[in-house]
Amino acid sequence: MNKLLKLAGALTLVFTATLAHAQGKIAVVDTAEVFQKMPQRDVVRNKLKGEFASRVKEVQQLEEQGRSFVEKQQKDMAFMNDQQKAEAQKKLNEMQSTFVQKARSLEQDRARREQEERQKMLSRIKGAIDEITKAKGLDLVIERGAVIYVNPSLDITQQVISRVSK
Repeated sequence: MNKLLKLAGALTLVFTATLAHAQGKIAVVDTAEVFQKMPQRDVVRNKLKGEFASRVKEVQQLEEQGRSFVEKQQKDMAFMNDQQKAEAQKKLNEMQSTFVQKARSLEQDRARREQEERQKMLSRIKGAIDEITKAKGLDLVIERGAVIYVNPSLDITQQVISRVSK
């Protein structure tokens, strides 16, 4: 236990000395804010919306057809014999299966494409941070969320936003 305390104390001293040595060469960036304020974000959102518009419309039509079919069957149920009821149930099951399959496929494809585009934007943010880090001779860039307090002069978020907006 005593050795553990000595080790923790030594590590704290080393960490403090390292930070003191790097003073003036540290910056913070709020990547979430950069991501939110990227103008490319709206462009990507519209691009993806257009890319999936026909499939979204198809799924919505299938949903509406299913709803209409159920309403019609509920009205006609009293006048149907057992065979007609069984056929209607079979058709409803097929419609439901098709709807679920297409909706699931659409959501998976949309999520995959959103992730691809998000990775492209995050890569662009990382590139901007790297450029600013080299230009300013920074030794350490920390995510804003990992810090309780930071002097505003050390925050490079606006510079990163400017760089990725070009």
